[in-house]
Amino acid sequence: MKKQRKTVGLALGSGGIRGLAHVGVIKALVKNNIPIDYIAGSSIGAWVGAHYALFQDVKLLEEFTVEKQKEKFLCFIEPTMNGGMVKGHKMEKLLKTWLKEKTFADTKIPLKIVATDLITGNSVTLDQGSLAQAVRASMSIPTVFSPVPHDDQLLVDGGVSNPVPDNILREMGADIVISVNLDNYIKNDTFSQNTKKTLTKTATRSLNIMRYKLSQYSTTNSDIVLEPYTPAIGPWSFKKYFAKKIGANLVKNGEEETEKMIKKIKDLIK
Repeated sequence: MKKQRKTVGLALGSGGIRGLAHVGVIKALVKNNIPIDYIAGSSIGAWVGAHYALFQDVKLLEEFTVEKQKEKFLCFIEPTMNGGMVKGHKMEKLLKTWLKEKTFADTKIPLKIVATDLITGNSVTLDQGSLAQAVRASMSIPTVFSPVPHDDQLLVDGGVSNPVPDNILREMGADIVISVNLDNYIKNDTFSQNTKKTLTKTATRSLNIMRYKLSQYSTTNSDIVLEPYTPAIGPWSFKKYFAKKIGANLVKNGEEETEKMIKKIKDLIK
């Protein structure tokens, strides 16, 4: 009897617009016939993961994540002061359209999405109901988007508690876990004694260090950790955020980083 191959789980980490590198990772895996049996996503990783788990169409995934800048921009024009600057209702409505109002039960690949409960401080795993609602909650960057009420919880960005949810893939049954970490501050941003010490630079550097240390903790269950070059782009960098060239470059970086590890991934599956 032929032995079954090992199952593969893909953890897509948080990181805002830098998450477009996830698209390149998936492109490289598909091109090299690497199976994806389970997906877990946090923040932007939830959005990319949900789309691919539902449609399994790399070309369509790239179209909806890298392009359609106008539709995305309009979602930010929904001001509020209720726990954030943007309500998030327009974002959820757009996601419902793009995800065809589907649920977790409709996905072709088993999917779980991570958010963070502001009340308890715990990581929350979402795997039932509306995909759009779950993605919206997971992408609700604190202070940018309002928190999302869910049962007795108040949900915000999954990256706050579990930026690279590799542990969930183990629970789902994955033999091999491939994780994509977008928070390697050493690779993404130069800093030295000669760097101009502005308040913004100091705060950003400190936040990037904290994010990276948390991401290291979040990847302890991973067999492969991919860290594509993703130059730091903050949530308020609107000019960069909606630039098509930035998105295309991030996709390319994700693809190139994955290609370097294809042989090792195939060896693990064997």
